[in-house]
Amino acid sequence: MNTRIPALLTLALVALAAQSVLADCPLDHYFFYQVDNRLTIDKRRIYVHGDPAEGYYPLSWSGIYGRWSVGEPGFSDTTDAAYGFPTELQLVGEPGTDYEINFEILDLSPDFKIQMNDGTWLETIGDRYNLSAWAEHHVHMKYCAYVSGSPAPDYPFYVTYRLVDDFGMYAATPPFSLVFNMPTPTVEATEPEYRGVLTSLTAGEITFTFHRPIAIVDGPPVTITDEATHTADYYAGHFDYSISPDGLTLTLTQTGGTLPNETWLAIALTEHTRDAVTDCAAVAFTHYVYTAYLAGDCDGDQDVDAADFASFEDCMLGPEITTTACDCADIDGDTDVDLVDFVAIQRSFTGALN
Repeated sequence: MNTRIPALLTLALVALAAQSVLADCPLDHYFFYQVDNRLTIDKRRIYVHGDPAEGYYPLSWSGIYGRWSVGEPGFSDTTDAAYGFPTELQLVGEPGTDYEINFEILDLSPDFKIQMNDGTWLETIGDRYNLSAWAEHHVHMKYCAYVSGSPAPDYPFYVTYRLVDDFGMYAATPPFSLVFNMPTPTVEATEPEYRGVLTSLTAGEITFTFHRPIAIVDGPPVTITDEATHTADYYAGHFDYSISPDGLTLTLTQTGGTLPNETWLAIALTEHTRDAVTDCAAVAFTHYVYTAYLAGDCDGDQDVDAADFASFEDCMLGPEITTTACDCADIDGDTDVDLVDFVAIQRSFTGALN
């Protein structure tokens, strides 16, 4: 791999809550719409025409123009009835009057440019294109790499962008990325999964894999929130973190505390997670982990045995006696350890399995 172009930081993306019926469009377009006044991107058609064997969206050499390039994907909005999006997802008002949706470049490979179908070139971080100025609901884009020679370069090109409403009716989309000349993005395809499972109470481990080296600066790399009951960052203190020497792997290891059982946790990168090459903020994403463990497995070894009972006995102070040092023994989560918790740990008893 040619290392002069850093590889893409890919995103773990949350599946869309709103399901729409797309028209039979042969193009690999992003569709964008709004949910609760926030711009949202539908990526289901992205990479449809990519070739995993050669790298999704491999570039082709043009001797006439002296560049590698590929057409598409572009953008389509949802206001055209032919696309079949529900009315409640469509943008409200007149484009250019009530809202102005801009395509904004957040990160771009060196020597890489984007040409819109009206001839406009976007080639610098911060460049924008006003999508609300279209005559149609649909724009084509051509992605071009100005590097000479043949065969195709063996390193990836990437672009990271978002949509922004300059008039303020709609909140911006989170950043999202597109890659060329490389296999399916790792995070989107294999590791980590969109929604993983944290199966032990302690010593649980969550790994994030990046394609661009990252660094952690002046603060925690993630927030961890149980959105069902807590609106603030609540569980990050239960985890320690480490970065691999190459900066491509972030590992979170649970070191204490009790996670809620059978609950989705939202793990989101913070602004303290930086691109190690450019020192810009890493492209944010949210990963969801489902907690599932044996109640009373205080040592995290996937069983409930005499060792766990010994920890429990030390914590059993009785009802309405608050303890903060015995999270594992407080099985019902009411801040005390009493007979209710004792009955629960008895039911979970498995004996030594590990």
